Amino acid sequence: MAHRLSIAEHGERLVYRMAGLPVALSAAWLASQGADVTDPAAMDAVFAARYWHPQGISEWAELMAALIAWPIGLLGGALWYTARNGQIIRRRTGKGIAKQLSEQLRLYFSAGVLAPWYYLFSLDEDSSAAHARTFFQRFETKPVLFMLLKKRKGSPLNDKARFAEYCGKQGLPCVKTLLRFDRKRSTARLPDRDLFVKPQRGRGGRGAERWDRIARGLYSGPAGEQLDSDELLARLVRRSHRQPLIVQPRLPPHPALAGLTAGALPTVRIVTCLDERGAPEAMVAVFRMSIGANRTVDNMHAGGIAAGVDIATGRLGRASDLGMDASLGWFSAHPDTGAIIEGRVLPSWEEAKRLAIKAHRAFADRTVVGWDIAILNDGPILIEGNGNPDLDIIQRFMRVGLRGHRFGQLVAYHLRRRPSLAA
Repeated sequence: MAHRLSIAEHGERLVYRMAGLPVALSAAWLASQGADVTDPAAMDAVFAARYWHPQGISEWAELMAALIAWPIGLLGGALWYTARNGQIIRRRTGKGIAKQLSEQLRLYFSAGVLAPWYYLFSLDEDSSAAHARTFFQRFETKPVLFMLLKKRKGSPLNDKARFAEYCGKQGLPCVKTLLRFDRKRSTARLPDRDLFVKPQRGRGGRGAERWDRIARGLYSGPAGEQLDSDELLARLVRRSHRQPLIVQPRLPPHPALAGLTAGALPTVRIVTCLDERGAPEAMVAVFRMSIGANRTVDNMHAGGIAAGVDIATGRLGRASDLGMDASLGWFSAHPDTGAIIEGRVLPSWEEAKRLAIKAHRAFADRTVVGWDIAILNDGPILIEGNGNPDLDIIQRFMRVGLRGHRFGQLVAYHLRRRPSLAA
C-alpha cells in the first residue's frame, strides 16, 4: 500500500510539474529581460524560484520527466476531457468542441491551466487569461506556496489520532478517537454503537468505512456485509497491517441539515489565514454533501457535491460537483432528496466560524488551515484540520479566484516576510 501511494504521489507531482512549466518559463524569461522577479509578493516568481531548484533525486527526475512529457500530457488531457465534457458544454453554452480545445491550449501556455481545471473553474464561460490567473492552481499551492508558509513546528494536523488528542487538551470540541489499530493484535472491545473507521493518515476520504450497529454486537458495513464484534475487530486489525486506523463514533448532523445528505455526515470546510498581526481570520467556506450510493463520506474527490457559503451570513449558493464531469452541472436542490440548497442558511454559523478561528489560534504554527467542521444538534464540532488545504473545492464556487481575494493578499504578505524565496 505504501509503495502504491508513493507512485500515486509521484504521478501527482509530475502533473504539477507539467502544469507549472509555462508559469516557471515565463518568470525565467522576465528575469532574463531584467525584470525584478525576486519580489516575494509576486507569487509567480516565488513559485518559479522553487520550481527551478529541485531538491533531491526524485524532484530532479520529476522535472526531467515533465520537460519531456508535457506535450503528451497537454494534448492527451485536452482530448480526453473534451471528449468527456465537450458535447455537454456545447449544448449548455453553444461553445463548439474546437473552440473548447483551442481555449484549453491557449490557457495552458498563458496561465498553466490543464484540461481538468478548465472545466472545474468554468473557464468555458470566461476564457480570458486575466480571469484564469485569478485562480490559485494546485501546482502552486500544494507543493510550493503552502509549504513555504509552514513554520514547521510539527503541530498534529496530519495525524488524525494526535489531532483529536491535541484538540482535547486545547479545549476544542472535536470528534473523539475511540480506538486505534496499528498492526498489533487487539484485546479491545468495539463500542456498541455506529462507528466510522478511517486511516490515521489519509486524505480525500480514501479508505474510510461506515459501520452501522444493527443489533447488540452486530454491525452492517459499506458493502452490506454483516459482522459481529469479534469479526469486525479482526478485520480492522488485518487492515491496520497496511495502514494504521482510527475508530470514531458516527455522528448525526443537525436536524436542519438531514435532507442535504445521502447518509454521510455533511461538513463545512472553513479556510482560515493569519492576518497581518498574526491573528486568524475566517476567509472562505464551502458546504459539502454526499449523493447517490455514497453513505460514507462527503468529500468531493469521492463523488460528493458542495455549495459555496457566504462567509458573512452562512447562506448557501448553488451546488455542483467538481465539474471535471460536466454532466451533473449546477442545481439548487439536493439531487436525491429534493431538499433546497440554494438560499438555505447554515445553523450555528457564527459559532462554526468562531470555532475555526479558535482552533487556528491553537495551531498558530500554520499560516493557512482548512477546517472540516460538522454542525450537530448541540453545535459545531471539529472533524479535522488541513494544513495544505485544497483550494479547488472553494474556487469552484467563486466567480473570481482567490488570488484577487483578501486571502490572496494575505498569502502574498506572508510570502513577502519569508527570508528566502528558494527556502
